[in-house]
Amino acid sequence: MEISEPALFALILLSALAHAVWNAVVKHSEEGFLQLAMIRSVGLLVGAALATQLPLPGENALGFLLGGAFFQYLYFYLLSRSYLALDYGTAYPMARGVTPLMVATAALLFLDESLQPLQLTGILLVTCGIFALIMKELRVSGKGIFYSLGTGIAITGYTTLGAAGVRTVENPLSYVAWLEILSGGGIILTVLLTRPLIGFAFARTHFVRSSVSGVLATCGFGIALWATSVMPVAAVAATREVSILFAAVISVVLLNERFSAHRVFAALIIFTGIGTLALA
Repeated sequence: MEISEPALFALILLSALAHAVWNAVVKHSEEGFLQLAMIRSVGLLVGAALATQLPLPGENALGFLLGGAFFQYLYFYLLSRSYLALDYGTAYPMARGVTPLMVATAALLFLDESLQPLQLTGILLVTCGIFALIMKELRVSGKGIFYSLGTGIAITGYTTLGAAGVRTVENPLSYVAWLEILSGGGIILTVLLTRPLIGFAFARTHFVRSSVSGVLATCGFGIALWATSVMPVAAVAATREVSILFAAVISVVLLNERFSAHRVFAALIIFTGIGTLALA
């Protein structure tokens, strides 16, 4: 599928916005893990529907699928724990902030994916902007920092494995479909085995909100994973982290969390980095 670079970056930015929105829904929910399960149930249904229309990914993709699903399970757990310990405006950027350089390093080591100087400059700018954004948040609880940084490591794991796996299949959507089935199936099975009655009650009460969030999560993740098949995974990861800016706005405007002026400066650095990546 041919697509222009501006259109590709626009899609990744839409993916970033979708990611920030559904994460805000999880944070705002009184039952974060159950909310995650409902969101992933949409991914499971979408994945199953796609899988019936697409060829199987193939044996070469199996290890990447299982590894990616494992890191997603870890991500779901750590994400829900970090939102219990910290504000959304703190936990979200801290988790996402460690990923651009970690993904770039993992891609270099495991995917033999080198970066052009301008691409590396853009990634470094995005990373610096993200850390400028969270700099004043490092005095929060150690447990919250642990969960958030662990979430970032899990993101690096499934992003790197996903980029490797999606490149082993003829149709990237077939990989996306089966990863949605595995990741969604696992978290729903956990709820059914541990809290079935509460889970069903939560699903009935929050059906519309969860369905919309699930569509955003599934489409956003699918776009990001597909993008790694046509551009360097580190560039995709760094561009997608503009979701931190969306999260900053959501945390102040919708969740009534505190606003600090240094976020404006950090936002300018991140936008400069995104612009550098777009020009690379």
